[in-house]
Amino acid sequence: MRRLKAKIILFCSLFVALKVQAQQVINIESKQYDAKDTSWHGDIDFAFNLIQNQNQVIAIGNKVNLSHSKNIHTYLFVNEFNFIRANTQNLDYNTYQHLRYKRSIQPWLSGEAFAQTQFNQQIGLKFRGLMGAGPRIRLFYSDSMKVFLGPMWMYEYEQTTDESAKNVRNRMSLYLSFQYFRDKNFNFDVVAYYQPDLIDFSDFRLMSEIKAELGITKKLGFRFSFTQNFNSKPPPGIPNNLLYVKNGFLYKF
Repeated sequence: MRRLKAKIILFCSLFVALKVQAQQVINIESKQYDAKDTSWHGDIDFAFNLIQNQNQVIAIGNKVNLSHSKNIHTYLFVNEFNFIRANTQNLDYNTYQHLRYKRSIQPWLSGEAFAQTQFNQQIGLKFRGLMGAGPRIRLFYSDSMKVFLGPMWMYEYEQTTDESAKNVRNRMSLYLSFQYFRDKNFNFDVVAYYQPDLIDFSDFRLMSEIKAELGITKKLGFRFSFTQNFNSKPPPGIPNNLLYVKNGFLYKF
């Protein structure tokens, strides 16, 4: 019975690693929608899974991604919630909520302000609250390529499993976004975030994400993604560097 429970917990742990990324930095840039029309865009997902035999496994997930544009104003709301429990053991609790406002100033320049809350059991994060503001600069924009730069100030309040850690910080949140797309045959996205403490630059977080989709034939395609989350000063027992690699084939008919 103990071996069976161990296998169940191991399976769920692998499921968590593949399904939910223990992100230090949330990639909101990939959620943004450059809409030129006045309407709502987005999606809402909810999942509930239950396995009941000699053991009980419960998995609950919810995702919300909504954006609305009107004239020079754009509003974005993103929510994600994941919870997995095997018998009496919580394997994962991971949730965040992000609200962002963007105002167009010039065709190449916008102003942004945001607020975010985050909990993540895997990285020892009990609570993180963020507020920030800054410019969003369009470096390049065409039918096949987009490049954006965002140097922002960010106020952070954080509680982790390290009780002695400093709770309040002022950080810079600098992001660079590159998107390349050519018809339906090839898409390539790169997003990078750099978030240093403005007082202590040795305390920083770095996130980079690469996604690519290649059309091999009219029906067969290949997808690849690589995500790296680095924290220079994580809570005790949490590794500095977290890596995720996903790839697979997609067949459409």
